[in-house]
Formats: sequence, structure tokens, C-alpha cells
Amino acid sequence: MNTDDSHNRSFIVKLNETQFPELFNTEDNSIDLTALEDKEYFDKKMGNIDCVDILGLPTERLNSFQHKDINCAEINIKIADAVKNSVLAENKKIAGVVGSSGIFTDPFSETSFTELISAYDEQVNALNCYVDLYIVNNVTAMSDMRAALLSCKKTGKPVYVTILPIDDNSEEVGGISALGGLITAQAMRTDAFGITCTDRKEYKETVTELFRYARIPIIADIPHLDTDLSELLSLGVKYLSFEADSCSIMEKIKEKKYVYPNAEPLDDFFVFTHYGSVFFLEPDTTEISEPISCFPDMEEVISEACKTSCDVLRVEINSIDDAIDFARNAHMSSLPVMFISENILALKMALMLYQGIALIDSSTLIPKNELEEICKKYGAVVY
Repeated sequence: MNTDDSHNRSFIVKLNETQFPELFNTEDNSIDLTALEDKEYFDKKMGNIDCVDILGLPTERLNSFQHKDINCAEINIKIADAVKNSVLAENKKIAGVVGSSGIFTDPFSETSFTELISAYDEQVNALNCYVDLYIVNNVTAMSDMRAALLSCKKTGKPVYVTILPIDDNSEEVGGISALGGLITAQAMRTDAFGITCTDRKEYKETVTELFRYARIPIIADIPHLDTDLSELLSLGVKYLSFEADSCSIMEKIKEKKYVYPNAEPLDDFFVFTHYGSVFFLEPDTTEISEPISCFPDMEEVISEACKTSCDVLRVEINSIDDAIDFARNAHMSSLPVMFISENILALKMALMLYQGIALIDSSTLIPKNELEEICKKYGAVVY
């Protein structure tokens, strides 16, 4: 598993709205920044958290979908500036925290995926001058995770991701599984990944499985911490994320060195994702469908193609309209997807809109250097 050279764990505290009722009225979803006239507001509210390495801003819900009637960019800037200039922030890296939009995107609503990216762009750009990294926090949808990641990665700063995964047996539309989230985020060049711990036993089992596939450090996100951390530390997590009132426990484990986990070796599989689903493909035995053409109402064509003996659904993308048409119908696919295209702009659109990690048909005539760039951005694999 690839990590940085440090053998010290890093501690993350993410400030949240409930800690600052003078700013955030959670009952009516309103915001009042009058309290920030006191330059020591955050210091007085939080006290001593010196042992923290990374301090997350209380900006998780400050996007234009969660707050439609305010200038979210301006609010993000004022809060980030106040925290950045507080004693609280001294000797800490500052993380811009972005969270769920609270919406579904096309085809489950009238909101497009590009509109979702634009909303995250607004927040990410507002925070950029104040932060050292970003945390995409507690997202529950693949579309939110990917849109926020695409926005944050534009800045060139590190991006960490934590998710609230759906159950592996859930049929929830648009949700994200623990392994599906890791595989997708990792392919999109995320710097660290974690899931929120709601049940200690289940968390241990899930994280142990994630380590088989992880090539990036794992975050343990623990909202409610008990004092027995021995089992958790033995898993090999690099980053520990706590509530601010857990600092006394952090002090006790600060000097416990991080040990790289000894994960079981992987089988020789390619791993791909689509929404909450994960697919394991063997390179030598994978059967790919005949190309299907795109048109607005192609649900039945996709459904029928997925009933054949093929392992991968091959989709022909000749135009931007093709990319949009397939995206609106892609939820009907029960198979991973391979795009075949000679149109670089159309291929980029298809990969951006596809909620997972896709393949690209290697027979394309698109230059290799251009393919490498789009694969790097969207996590796609040429096959």
C-alpha cells in the first residue's frame, strides 16, 4: 500500500454547524454571521485542540443546493477567513469541507450533473485561498462524491473523501457502497479515503476488506469515540477523524506510530464500479458486447444487452448528444460499461457523466496522450 513517508498518524477535527448555534440555526436553515464580529469567537467556542493536525472548516453544508437563498460563496469566505485568523488554527493545516448536495441528478431529477459540479466549483473556489486541502465529507451518493472530487481536484490541492456507504445489499438508486466508493475515489486520484464508523464491529470488517484494494491511506471517521482504540489502531488507519471533545484521547495515542497494514494479496482482477455496484473482471476471460448505439429512450436496448452472456456493455459514443442520452439511461445497466469513440469531446462528456469507473475501447484512434489525460481525470481504463 502506497503512503507518505511519515509513520505518525494524523488527527483531523472537522468543525460542524451544531457547535456554533450563534452562526447556524439548524431549525430554519438560516445563517447569521454577526457573532464573527468578535474576532475571538472560534477560540472561545472551541478551547484547546493543539494536538490536531488538520482542522476542517464548518462549511460542509454551505453549497447552493443546501442554501438556495443566500450568497454561499460569500458565507464560505467569511467563515474561512475567521477560522484562518484565529489562534485555533495556528500550526494546523486547514481543510475546506464540502458535503452532500441533498439532491438527485438527471435522470432522477431535473438537475444536471454539470450543474452539480458548478455548485461545488462555487464553494471550492471560494475556499481556495484559505485552505491547504479539501475533505469531501459524509457524502451518500456517487454523483455527489464524483462532482465534489472533480471540483476539488481542479485546485491541485490534496483531497480526502469520507462517505456514508449504503448496505451492500441495498437497491437504493444513486447510493454508494464502501468498496465502490474506494475504487472510484482512488481511480480519480483521491489522496485518502474513509467511511464513517457507525458500528464498531461492522466497521472493522469493512475496513479490513478495503485494505485489500486500497492504494491510498485510509481514514477512520469516528463521530462518537470510546476509549478503547486498540482494535482500531491495529487495522492500520493513517488518519483519525474525531469530534473536538475527543482531544484528551488523541493525546494518549499521539505517539503510537502508524504501521503500514499487511493486506492480503489481490487476485488478478480489474475492478470497476457503477453507482453502488462493484464488478471484478478477469483480463483473459472478459466477454464484451457488440456496440450499442445511443438514443433518448434506450432503456430496453440496455436491459436486453445486459441479459446476454457478456461481461461488459460496449456503448458507441459519436457525439455529445450520445453521451447525454446514455447517461440518462445508464442506471438500467447491470454491467460495467466500455465506451468506444473517436470523438474526444464526446468521450470526455460520457466519462464525466458516468457514475463510476468505465473502460475505453483500445481500438479508438484518439491519440494516446489525450487518452492518458482523460483516464487520469476520470479514472477510466483503456482495454
